Amino acid sequence: MKRIREIIERIVRQEIRSALADSEDIVKEAVKTSLLPELRAATRDAISRVVEDMLKESPEVEETPPLSASITPQESAGIQETELVAPPEAEISASSEVGARPKKDSDGKYLYCVAEGSERISLGKIGIEGNEVYTIPYKDLCAVVHNCPAQPYKSEDNEVVKSWIMAHQKVVDIAWEKFGTVLPLGFDTIIQGNEDTDPDENMKNWLREDYESLKEKMEKVRGKEEYGVQVFWDPKVIAHKIVQRNEEIQKLEKEMKSKPKGAAYMYKQKLERAIKKEMEAKADQYFKDFYN
Repeated sequence: MKRIREIIERIVRQEIRSALADSEDIVKEAVKTSLLPELRAATRDAISRVVEDMLKESPEVEETPPLSASITPQESAGIQETELVAPPEAEISASSEVGARPKKDSDGKYLYCVAEGSERISLGKIGIEGNEVYTIPYKDLCAVVHNCPAQPYKSEDNEVVKSWIMAHQKVVDIAWEKFGTVLPLGFDTIIQGNEDTDPDENMKNWLREDYESLKEKMEKVRGKEEYGVQVFWDPKVIAHKIVQRNEEIQKLEKEMKSKPKGAAYMYKQKLERAIKKEMEAKADQYFKDFYN
């Protein structure tokens, strides 16, 4: 009965992965139609805030009525680095414990990536905290791992966490240089054993069960490199650059400062509209350039 359940679960997982792969275009279209308009709206609200704050700095001009803005400015947008491979089912869940990891015997495998290779070889002590990194092969694929306790890496020290993440990426880079093509896993993917099998066997079982899917992904990323990209939009910086580079806006600003308060109020409204228009155009341009 247990074996039948495992087979059914494996079939369901494979069907879900296949459905997600087939829906890639649908997901992309959903991002365009749903997410991007929301980001544009948030950016416009941020622009209103910044323009108002910037123009308040001029003491000669009475303040305009506050502009409505209910969304906190989006400080950054970009493509988050994602896993190319779904982790094996035997991955441990995140622990709530915080602190140093106690040294234990090998009861888990920390998984960096999957590469092309048919031999069990050592890459040296290049892993997180100086652990020896080696491969677990199945046919012409191999998992790049190190031995570890079956519990996640957790620390309150940001520098420690940063060093772990950098070490993880370094191993993936070295594996890429050695094997040519790799499928990276996310930081802190740890495989544990169960009652019937040890972590090594669980890793091989996963490679065997997902072999065809992994091979397809290998072909898809062959000859390509993965980059994490973040685009930072600081409305205040953009607004000041527009004022500095746009002659018409500079002219409006000078005229506003030379007028009495009553007339300056009207010029301030003109200046607000001009800056907002330029910033919205710039934001739309960036969205199109970066997303497409």
